Amino acid sequence: MPSYKLTYFNGRGRAEVVRYMMELKGIEYVDHRIQRETWPELKPKTPNGQLPLLEIDGTEYPQSHAMYRYLARENGLFGSNSKEQLEIDVVCETAGDLWPGICKIYDTQGDEEKNVLRKKFAEEGAMKHISNLEKLLKRNKGGSGWFIGDKVTLADIMVFNMIYDLLPSILNIKEGEFDLKEHDVLKAFVERFKAQEKIADWIKRRPQTPF
Repeated sequence: MPSYKLTYFNGRGRAEVVRYMMELKGIEYVDHRIQRETWPELKPKTPNGQLPLLEIDGTEYPQSHAMYRYLARENGLFGSNSKEQLEIDVVCETAGDLWPGICKIYDTQGDEEKNVLRKKFAEEGAMKHISNLEKLLKRNKGGSGWFIGDKVTLADIMVFNMIYDLLPSILNIKEGEFDLKEHDVLKAFVERFKAQEKIADWIKRRPQTPF
């Protein structure tokens, strides 16, 4: 078994998908969380000046999506054939369509301006992509299980992370409280994913952070 070390800020952000995979599969890893004030000193020592970093047997690898796919392939979370892998990528990319809206809010200065964007994003901008995700979920057994096949894949982890962690964080609400409105099939999926023993345990014991 390779040795793993995940380096990121003390938050969920772009690292939580890795943590979910590690916890779900029972993989030992070092969860190295740095404080933001130490980042300027560390940044020039990293491969591309970005976090997260995944260190595998002493070699550091940047780029979050590359590490997601690597860990998914290595641990049975990336489908059983090329078609399933395509479907997983489609779901992951669809979840990723929410990132521009998230980044726009994050980059906006001033609480009043941020709150205007938050309200519009929660009520309009995000809903288009949420609807697209629910459509993809329904393609597999009407949405009663997972996004692809009969077991959890990277697709499920990415969508759960987006809905449960990232959207609430950028909207300044409690984790898990993003309003999915009439998307009942997606609501049930989120609860189903969260109820998995190892995921529920991780959510209970992970550090409480603002993002």
